[in-house]
Amino acid sequence: MHRIPDPRRRGREELSARSARERLPLAVWIVAVVGFFIAIGFGVMSPVLPVYARAFGVSTFLVGLVVSSLSIVRLASMPLAGSLLTRVGPRELAIAGNLLLALTTALIGFSNSYAGVLVWRGLGGFGSALYGVSSMALVFKVVPPHLRGRANALTGGGFVLGGMAGPALGGLLSGVSIHFPFFFYAVTLICAAAVMLVFLPATRPPTREQRSASQLTLRAFVRDPRFRASLAMNFANGWQSNGVRALVVPLFVIEVLGQTTAMTGVAFAVAALAQACCLPLTGWAVDHLGRRTMLLAGASVTTVIGALVALAPSFPALVVLLCVYAVGASAAGSAAQALLADTVPATAGSALSAYQMAGDSGMIVGPLVAGAIIDVASMPVAMGLGSVLFVAAGWLAWRVPGRTLPPVGSDALEPAPAHGHT
Repeated sequence: MHRIPDPRRRGREELSARSARERLPLAVWIVAVVGFFIAIGFGVMSPVLPVYARAFGVSTFLVGLVVSSLSIVRLASMPLAGSLLTRVGPRELAIAGNLLLALTTALIGFSNSYAGVLVWRGLGGFGSALYGVSSMALVFKVVPPHLRGRANALTGGGFVLGGMAGPALGGLLSGVSIHFPFFFYAVTLICAAAVMLVFLPATRPPTREQRSASQLTLRAFVRDPRFRASLAMNFANGWQSNGVRALVVPLFVIEVLGQTTAMTGVAFAVAALAQACCLPLTGWAVDHLGRRTMLLAGASVTTVIGALVALAPSFPALVVLLCVYAVGASAAGSAAQALLADTVPATAGSALSAYQMAGDSGMIVGPLVAGAIIDVASMPVAMGLGSVLFVAAGWLAWRVPGRTLPPVGSDALEPAPAHGHT
């Protein structure tokens, strides 16, 4: 006797299977939590670091050198971090990077000379490079293509929320002691490493077959239009969103709009909140509307709004523009990282480090060029140059194929899904 299938049961099973397919892996949530710990600790320390360095009686240039030293060393050590990724599991390398950064940050708090602060701050950049490359590889390794947009949005959201809370908490903790924020940051980094150690399974170094992908030359990846578009978008985002905007907006608020420094913090906080609220929708759109669509949308928004930021007629108008800009930059960044995951195997350390270096170099060089432009021209011109970079990145995104392709170095062709991921 044949049993008649229960359509309601079959419907529940299909719904459960669909829900499982749409569920983000645990590793993504862990990386998001770790990102929150790192960002809140960094935000606590960052307002204190210039004052701490200045206490040794050095010039403003040397203070700026301390602030930039981590980014400079991080940029220089990215190739080494990428090479280590081919020999060490990403979870283990991420833990090592966090612990190294925790040690160097604590030593800054114990330093009794400017040279000590500079050296330990710079060495922390190597730990930051290790974590940056390995955490990206960890997410790329466990997340299927149809969830990569949401995964990148979630991990980015951890950094955004931590970055919002950190500076305000740093002001309170500095009242305890000027050394205390550094020790607090070191503790948050140790907590981040402990979370990864406890909740993530050990990861093995790449196999011989996987190393074949990691041994591809960077030129092999650069020949792929998807990789070029990802690099260009990350460079433009680093230049304009993380570099020039942080330079121009405070000056514009004080010198043009006549507001206080505190209002600059309000503007950035509101923009970060808008970005955090839109991240789930942004991630969904990257997965369902496609990488190229969201790259073009993000580039369009950042191009137009970025050019208007330094022309805002009032403080409320500036806040609105910054909120819209933050959403556009988030869309462009999430889509660029998802497209990178589609293009680059998780073991390709050289390609992952190149992507990180593109963003870091834009963040370092952008403010320097913008500052020189402001001295001879104006703030709108400085912001306009960043908009030009987004136009160039958008043009490269337009040239990305409309169909889903396998990663570089893969022989297996993957059928394109109905909605497309590219």
